[in-house]
Amino acid sequence: YGKQPGVSLCQRYRIMKKLQTTLSLCAFVLLTWGCSGKEQPGRGHDSHQNHSGHAEMHMEAGEPSTHSIYNVSSTWQNRHGKTVRLDDLRGKTQVVAMLYTHCEYACPRIIADMRRIRDELSEEALRSTNFTIVSIDPERDTPEQLRAFASENDLSEEHWTLLHGSSGDILELAALLGIKYKRISDSDFAHSNTLTVLNAQGEIAHQQKKLGDQLTHTIQTIEKLAE
Repeated sequence: YGKQPGVSLCQRYRIMKKLQTTLSLCAFVLLTWGCSGKEQPGRGHDSHQNHSGHAEMHMEAGEPSTHSIYNVSSTWQNRHGKTVRLDDLRGKTQVVAMLYTHCEYACPRIIADMRRIRDELSEEALRSTNFTIVSIDPERDTPEQLRAFASENDLSEEHWTLLHGSSGDILELAALLGIKYKRISDSDFAHSNTLTVLNAQGEIAHQQKKLGDQLTHTIQTIEKLAE
């Protein structure tokens, strides 16, 4: 019963070369697959979201406050850089959205919904209604950027208010409205696609929590508040 012949150094070298070639090929395939835009197992749409400027990543809204948002003492800047308080909005029905101007997917659709609501209101209801956009991106959405954005999208001062605030004040307002958001890349955020209707005292009268959803109910709420 003699010993089995061992593996020679040459054979070991050939085996190692084959293994190295196989690993290199696998790495190349994975790299090509990832760069081709195809989804990798277990990642869902994450890769697509990070490269598409928001994609369809959506965060469910939380529970809003039952108290007036005008009770908070935070200060904000409008499109002209003037310091304002949320309480300055008191007296009119407010349709409020929290978004950011560099958003390429959900935010334009939110504004489109706000336009549809505006266009379908009666003249009486429109006179007592204002549309407020609060940026969740304070670093880039300066008053100057908000002013440019308003000009590009024909958001007149007669019916549209755009607000810039500090990160802490934005978080506070989002919590009061039950809105969730988070940064998902250097340039993009995931956020709740919520429209909030406030009565003249700053209390939540209705929330539309999906894009294009319940516009009729939202319009009916505003019309009732105008009576």
